[in-house]
Amino acid sequence: MFAVPEYDGRYGNPKSFTNWPGLPGLKELFKMWFLTKNNGSVPGEEVLNKTLPVQKPVFDLTSKISATWLGHATVFVHLEEINFITDPVWADRVSPFSFVGPKRYREPPCKIEELPDIQFGVISHNHYDHYDLDAIRDLSTRFPKMKWFVPKGLRENILKYTQENEVFELVWGEHITVTHNDNSVKVWSVPAQHWSLRWLFDKNKSLWSGWVVEGPSKKFYFAGDTGYVTTEFEKIGKNLGPFDLSAIPIGAYAPRFFMTGQHIDPQEAVHVHKLVQSKKSMAIHWGTYPMGSYEPYMEPKTWLQEEVLKANLTPADFDTVNHGETITERQEKT
Repeated sequence: MFAVPEYDGRYGNPKSFTNWPGLPGLKELFKMWFLTKNNGSVPGEEVLNKTLPVQKPVFDLTSKISATWLGHATVFVHLEEINFITDPVWADRVSPFSFVGPKRYREPPCKIEELPDIQFGVISHNHYDHYDLDAIRDLSTRFPKMKWFVPKGLRENILKYTQENEVFELVWGEHITVTHNDNSVKVWSVPAQHWSLRWLFDKNKSLWSGWVVEGPSKKFYFAGDTGYVTTEFEKIGKNLGPFDLSAIPIGAYAPRFFMTGQHIDPQEAVHVHKLVQSKKSMAIHWGTYPMGSYEPYMEPKTWLQEEVLKANLTPADFDTVNHGETITERQEKT
């Protein structure tokens, strides 16, 4: 159904991922740090409150499908009586250290204690801005029966905080059925073009993944962190789409010579929206942490708006939302 990741003790993007240039080397790093202008500064709180407002979530648990953006790649999703969360991150810094590293500049819209009941979570990969072990611990404590779906190689760390039979490792194309109160969904691992690294010596020891949640009549697609790989997005749409709602990243893309293989830009995000056959998409992976990229902090939003119009789409098809904002398939905002 999908491409198979390479594996020789470490995972790799398949050779069929022709847009994967490999990770940037010292030459690209030198060019970025010393020869490229950094436009990625973030203004103060007063300006941010106007440009990136944070609102208290109003979770929609009555529609057949709804999604609430909780910042970066964290989305609370209600799908046909089952609730789940993507890449839950509440950390102040996304770093192995509490005193250095990317610091959150938009606070979480709610506390973990304020979330509705959650049946499971999906994790895209092990980078600190997507894999917050403290949040996983707190969620597992609050929801003891909560299941976790992770890419191959990530199971061991989560087992510290939950039961062995509640953590499932998948590779692309595999799925598991989750049942709650006689309601069932299928959770699919799907391809993404990326890489993994948590510590100094564990590069690509675990896989990376997008996720599809397929209910009886509604479907949700979470792209995770990914570069642009046309063939696999087409396969996702053909084999598992169309999707009623999707969460697609739009940030951390500049400069392109450094970021192109690992992060899609807003133009590519619109192409992904169309290739996977998404009926409505929410922009994620922007406006929360300074991720070391050089684009102006509001450019992902304005560029996305331009590309949506160029593609003969409307904001009702693909748009950004405020932190804490909820969308439904009815193209309404709460």
